[in-house]
Amino acid sequence: MIVLLSGILQFGEAGRFLSYRCGDMPISSRSGSRRVWAHSKNRFGLRHRLEDHLHGTAGLARAFASPFGLGELAWWTGLVHDGGKCWQAWQDKLLLVEPTNGRVGLDHKSFGVQLARRHELLPVEFAVAGHHGGLTNQGQVDGLFGEDAAAEERLRSGPWADAEKRLRVALPEMFSQVPALPVEFEESAERLTREFLLRFLFSCLVDADVLDTKAHVEGGQPRAGSDLDAPALLDRFLTRRADFLRQRKPGAMDSHRQRLFDAAMAAASRKPGIFRLTAPTGTAKTIAAAGFALKHAAAHGKRRVIVAVPFITITEQNAAVYRDLLDPDDPDVERVVLEHHSHVEVSDTDPASEHHSWRRLASENWDAPFVVTTTVQLFESLFGRTQSRMRKLHRIADSVLVLDEVQALPHHLLPQVADALRILTQRFGVTVVLSSATQPAVHALGPLKTLEVHEILPDPESFFAECQRVEYDWRLDPKPTLADMVKEAVTHQQALMVVNTVRDARTAFLHAREVASSETTVLHLSTGMCPAHRKRVLKDVRSLLKYDRPLILVSTSLVEAGVDLDFPVAFRAIGPPESLAQVAGRCNRENKLGHRGGQVVIFDPADGGLPPSYPTQIEVAYTYFGPGIDPEDQAKLSGYFAELYGTLGIEDRGRAARVIEANRKRWDFVAVADGPLEAMGRTARNRKLAFRMIDDDTVPVVVRYDDSHGGADIIDRCLRDLRGAHPDMRMLRDLQPYIVTLRRSTARQAHIAPTLIPVIGDLCEWQGEYDDGYGTVLEGDGKDYLW
Repeated sequence: MIVLLSGILQFGEAGRFLSYRCGDMPISSRSGSRRVWAHSKNRFGLRHRLEDHLHGTAGLARAFASPFGLGELAWWTGLVHDGGKCWQAWQDKLLLVEPTNGRVGLDHKSFGVQLARRHELLPVEFAVAGHHGGLTNQGQVDGLFGEDAAAEERLRSGPWADAEKRLRVALPEMFSQVPALPVEFEESAERLTREFLLRFLFSCLVDADVLDTKAHVEGGQPRAGSDLDAPALLDRFLTRRADFLRQRKPGAMDSHRQRLFDAAMAAASRKPGIFRLTAPTGTAKTIAAAGFALKHAAAHGKRRVIVAVPFITITEQNAAVYRDLLDPDDPDVERVVLEHHSHVEVSDTDPASEHHSWRRLASENWDAPFVVTTTVQLFESLFGRTQSRMRKLHRIADSVLVLDEVQALPHHLLPQVADALRILTQRFGVTVVLSSATQPAVHALGPLKTLEVHEILPDPESFFAECQRVEYDWRLDPKPTLADMVKEAVTHQQALMVVNTVRDARTAFLHAREVASSETTVLHLSTGMCPAHRKRVLKDVRSLLKYDRPLILVSTSLVEAGVDLDFPVAFRAIGPPESLAQVAGRCNRENKLGHRGGQVVIFDPADGGLPPSYPTQIEVAYTYFGPGIDPEDQAKLSGYFAELYGTLGIEDRGRAARVIEANRKRWDFVAVADGPLEAMGRTARNRKLAFRMIDDDTVPVVVRYDDSHGGADIIDRCLRDLRGAHPDMRMLRDLQPYIVTLRRSTARQAHIAPTLIPVIGDLCEWQGEYDDGYGTVLEGDGKDYLW
C-alpha cells in the first residue's frame, strides 16, 4: 500500500492495480484541466507532456512504416502506446519519484492493449504490450488483462476508464480515427509474412518512442538520420575509385577485378530481387558489391545500403574502405558510413539501475545511409524480440542488403535465414546480394526454391579457372603436431598459419616466438584481442609484407574471410572446404608469384581442437575434396553443400529451423528468440531450438587497450557517459574498437567475475590482465571467445 497525495492506491502483485480512493470525490473532478505528463523533468527542468509525446511518437512511427504500407496502423499504435499514463495514479507516482529519477512501476501498457483488442487490431496489441520489455506471446499479452474476469473488470472500471475519460478530451482522434486491420494481417494471409510485418511494426513504434523521448531528454527535436542519396554517392564512389586506381601500381589481378566490377555494374540495372556474386577470393568483391548496391539503389530508389559480414574483423576493414570511398571530405558534415557491431544489450526494465528509464535510448537504430554490420547483428535483430535489437529493423525495408562471405552463416539456421530473405525481397522491397567464393546452396532450401536467383557474374566457373593462384599440399596422414607445423612455417621468409580455436592459436603463437629467429616478427590474431588491437596488428602485418620482412602470423579463422593480406605460403589446420578455400585467398592474393605460384598446406594436427560443428563438415568434405581436387571447385562445392544439409537434416521435423518456424507462426516471440520451454510447468528454455547465430551466451567487455588514437581517453569518456543518468548511444559506437566478447559461462567463473565491472546493460569493464601479444588473459582451456 502506498499513501500518496491524500489518496490511497492499492496494488496486488507486480504492481497490478486493485483500487483507488481519494476521499469521497472521483479523481477526475479533482484533476480538472491539469496537464498530463509522459516523462519527468529533463536537464532543463521541463516535463514532457503526454499529448506531445503521443503525437510525436505517432508521427514518427507513421513515417517509418509508410515505405512498407503500414503507416496508418503505425500512427495509431504510436498514439495509444502510452495512453495508460493518463491514469491519475500513474501521474501522481511520476511526480513522487521524479526527484530521484526513480521508476514509476505502475502498468501503463494495458490500456493501449485493451483498446487495440476492442478494435480487433491484434498486431497493435502485441506491439504495445512489448514496447517495454520486448515482444512476448499471446499468453503474456492476455496476462495484461488480469488474472481473472474480476481483475479485468477492476481494470476496466478503474485505471482504464480514468485514462479513457481524459484521453477522449485530449486526443479524440485516438477514438475517432481507428485504422482498419490491413488484409495482410487477416487469418487467411501467409503466416510467416504476417509475423515479419508485426516485427517491423514493433520496430517503428520502438524507434519512434525512443527518438521522441530522447528529444525531450536532450531538449531538442527528434533526430531521424538521412536516407541514401544514391545518385550523389554513386558519383562520389566512382570518382574516388578511379582516383585510387590511377594512383595505384598496376597488378596482375587488375583485369580480373575490373571484369568483376563491370559485371556488377551491368547487373545493377536489373529488377530488384536476389542476386549471387560468386567470384574467387582477392577479386575485389567488396568493391564490386558496393558498386552494384549504389547503382541499383540509384536505379530503383532504395533508401539504404546494408552490408553484413560474419566477422568483426571484416566490418572493421570494409567500413574503412567504404569510408574512404563514401564519407564527405569535410569532417563537420554528417558521416555516410555507420559501422555497427557492438552486442551490448540495453533495457529499461532493470529495477537495479537508478537510471533505468533512459537505458533503451542507448540502442542503435542504423540512422545512416550506408551501414556496415555483422550477420549476427542483422539476423538476431530480424528474429529477436527486445527493443534494443529490433529498433533498427524498419530501416532494412526498401534497402540493398549485401551478405558478404555468406558461406559463414550457421547451417542449422539456413532455412530460416532463407525464409527471411524471401519475405524481405517479396514484401519489404529489399534487394539481396549473396557474396562468396564458396556459395552455400541457400537457393536450394525450401523458402527460396521457387524464387529466381540472378548470377551477377556470368559463368563463374571459368572465372575461377582463370584466377587460380595456389597449389594445395595435403598433410593428413600421418598427423603432424602443431609444433611440427610451426617449425616448418618459421623456415619460410613469410608465412600465415590458421588454426581452429583460440587455444590452438595461442599455443602456436607462443611456440613460434620461441623457435623463430630473432629477425622474424611473430604476430597473433584472434577475437581475444579487441578490434583496435587487431587493427594495429593488421597494419603491422601489411607493412612487413610490403617490405618483405621476416614474418609469421598465427590466427584463428577470423583472418580468412575478406581480410586483405598476401602471403607466399599459408598453413591451414583441417576444416570445412569453404574455410580452406578462404585461406587460399590470403596466399598469392595479388598473383605476384604467377599461376598457382602460392602454396597452401592443409594439415590435420594431432593435438589440435575443433569447433563442435566441424567434424561432420570435415567428414562430408572428405568425399569431395583432397589431393587433386581443390576446395574451390564450384561443382564439387554444390554437391558438398547439398549432401551436408541432408546429413545435418537442417530442414527435418524437430530440428531448430522447423521449431523456430512453428513458433513464428504462433507469434511466440519468446520461444523464437530464447527457445521453447523445456517442459510444461518449467521456466527453463531450450536454447538449442532458438534462433541464435552464436550458440553460447556472450558478454561484451571493454578492455583497457591504449592505441595511437588515444584509446585510454576515449574509454574513460565513454564509460563516464554510459554510467551517467542519460547515456548517449554514440558512446557505444566510440567504444566498439575496445570491446572483446567472452562466453557468459566464462564471465561467471569465480576467478573471472570479480574482474568484470558493470557499465550499461550487459556491457562490463575488464579489470584483469591484457597481453599486448594475444589480448585478454584468461585461465582455462582457451575456448573463451568467438573465433
